[in-house]
Amino acid sequence: MGYNMKNQPITQTSIIGKSWALFLEVCAKRSKIMMPFTVMALIELIAIGAIFVFIQPPFTKFSAPIVLRFFGEKFLHYPFNLILTSQLFNYFQNFSAIVIGTFVVGMTISAVADYNQTKDFSFKPAAKKTLFKYINLVIISVLVFFIMQFMQTIENKILIKILMKGPSFLGIASGTWKMIFLFVFLFSAALVQSMFVFTQTAIMIDNKNFITAIFKNLVYVLTNIFSACFLVIIPLMAYLPIVLLKSNLFELMKRSFPEISFVIMIMGVFLTLFINLVITITTTKAYLLIREKRK
Repeated sequence: MGYNMKNQPITQTSIIGKSWALFLEVCAKRSKIMMPFTVMALIELIAIGAIFVFIQPPFTKFSAPIVLRFFGEKFLHYPFNLILTSQLFNYFQNFSAIVIGTFVVGMTISAVADYNQTKDFSFKPAAKKTLFKYINLVIISVLVFFIMQFMQTIENKILIKILMKGPSFLGIASGTWKMIFLFVFLFSAALVQSMFVFTQTAIMIDNKNFITAIFKNLVYVLTNIFSACFLVIIPLMAYLPIVLLKSNLFELMKRSFPEISFVIMIMGVFLTLFINLVITITTTKAYLLIREKRK
């Protein structure tokens, strides 16, 4: 009797290994799969410059009332205008991650699924398919974003209560507490994304609406918790240095040079590009492996 390869168990480590193998293969043989994320990164780089220019003369006649109302007069002047540029860019990144990033992720999921099956892909049908499912994809992006914001709000309230206890609560300095909570927030945000990691993939590949996709995602994640979390949390931890730099931006600007804020923003754009590309490709492959295992 012949041995049926489909009966071979797919372990959590094999899911991770095969998912990363596909990422390396696609990047080496079909590097154009990076194009949607690259275009998004270029838009964000342009946004950095556009935001900075907008809060400079002669555009201050438009931007000054907004800056004065929400931030304060000092942020119209150097070097605080560089801090404001970084803050406004963070808002733009959140917006673009939902509006543009969702579309980019959908396209890439479709392209990876096609490549996994045929060793080729085209962005034109991927874009059409993503456009058709865009609302469902955006709902998931918004849901995940608000869950992370809610968790950050709770964590900030806890941090404030700890800092109000004194300069060295439990023998830990306030600066150290801030670093601890930065790590906690990044890890909790990564955990939330892990819990929803297959939702958009289910929408794109299995034509699910956002409700059924959430339930299917939960089944896949809870039965493959190690690989799901590993494929999301490990890449996202690479963003920790950028989080730390941004959290100490003003001190860093004083100790080095104010324009280092631009360096950090640009580094963040390229690191985000890489992280999103890794997570999207590897988790799409993982989804396909898990789906095949469950048949």
